[in-house]
Amino acid sequence: MDIKETMEKVRADLREQPNSRFSEVYFRVIENKVTSTEARNALYELLKRDEVATTNGKWRLLKERRKAS
Repeated sequence: MDIKETMEKVRADLREQPNSRFSEVYFRVIENKVTSTEARNALYELLKRDEVATTNGKWRLLKERRKAS
């Protein structure tokens, strides 16, 4: 599975269950046949791209960014 697919799985999980702790998101994602390395890389990329916010240890997806026209 490539990084884009894994990142989309993480986004979908955070849409369904916002304000989850890191471990909750991580374990739900790796249940879907994603390796632990792929899951960690996807979570890191989302943090690096400022697509998720962490508050008091809880993760939530920021609003989807609009594509430039």
